[in-house]
Amino acid sequence: MKRKYLLIAVIVLLIPSLWLSGFSKAQAADPENCLMCHKYPFMGRIAEDGLRRNYHVDEHLFLNSLHGDVECRGCHTYIKKFPHEPVTETVNCANECHIKPPFAEKNFSHRKIIEVFNSSDHAVKADDSPLMKESKPDCKYCHLNPLYKIADEKNIDYEKTLDRCLNCHKKKGVTEAYLHMTHRLRHKTSRSSQEIVSLCARNCHGNVPLMEKLGATGRDLEVVATYKESIHGKMTALGSEKAADCISCHASSLIHDIYEKDNPKSSIHEDNLQAICKNCHAKINQHFVKIAVHPRIKVPHHPVLFVMSNLVLKAILYGTVFGLMGLLFLETYRRKKDGIHMTLKAGSSWRIQDKGK
Repeated sequence: MKRKYLLIAVIVLLIPSLWLSGFSKAQAADPENCLMCHKYPFMGRIAEDGLRRNYHVDEHLFLNSLHGDVECRGCHTYIKKFPHEPVTETVNCANECHIKPPFAEKNFSHRKIIEVFNSSDHAVKADDSPLMKESKPDCKYCHLNPLYKIADEKNIDYEKTLDRCLNCHKKKGVTEAYLHMTHRLRHKTSRSSQEIVSLCARNCHGNVPLMEKLGATGRDLEVVATYKESIHGKMTALGSEKAADCISCHASSLIHDIYEKDNPKSSIHEDNLQAICKNCHAKINQHFVKIAVHPRIKVPHHPVLFVMSNLVLKAILYGTVFGLMGLLFLETYRRKKDGIHMTLKAGSSWRIQDKGK
């Protein structure tokens, strides 16, 4: 009986403390009470382009996301008063956050990654046309605000993990950084390979009319189609997480350093191909890297490859399938001719029919 009352007392004491801890976290992340308005699901407006803009913030999801400890004005620095004026500025991900990680002495910032991105081909350049500036992706095009996920340590490549951590952090204290980042260390990126291919293809590289307007010609217009025809593309489409996706080849561990192939800093520059291929393939030489990753399987370009992939390999595939079906039919015909019938007695098997029964 005493145990029963003791258990009830513990529960009574725990429930308020758990509620207060959640409340205190909400207060810490939202000291200016922005959620007083933004917590309502249907908060939004119809913008000038006719689309509905949703300003709702799910409190539970946000507080348990990667940015759950960041105050609203840590990103929306242009807001100076409450209620605020209509928002006319975009979020600058290079801002310094008012959060000091346990393994660093300075406030956290994405500035190092932003500097890498600004040197890449995806960054807006001064001489870009208006259409080019509008078409290039910003941080929020690729990055969401996902919930924390704990990865199984046995699935983590520690050497590649360390390279990833050192993009932003000093080697000293990297253990603490590792504990902080285990939610995204299982893969090179937080997205699956299929999602990365879809992201790159959806509004840009797979949009042929847009690419033509931006000046792309020839093979640059076919990169998505040829990737999907390659062994990498087919394995990715079937759900493989080991096959190379767009980021696997076109970026290093910095992720954001994507350049044209003629740029010496590009991971797909002819001088860097062996290093990038070694991330997946053990035995690499100068002949291996010459294999077309984006093959154009057409007669004028690669007649031998066209014949092998479209005729020989298909003939082997269909010949094997229909050959086995033919053998099955002939075997069935022969057995029935010999008086053997299929029966479910004592399991499915072929048995000689007992003519006496």
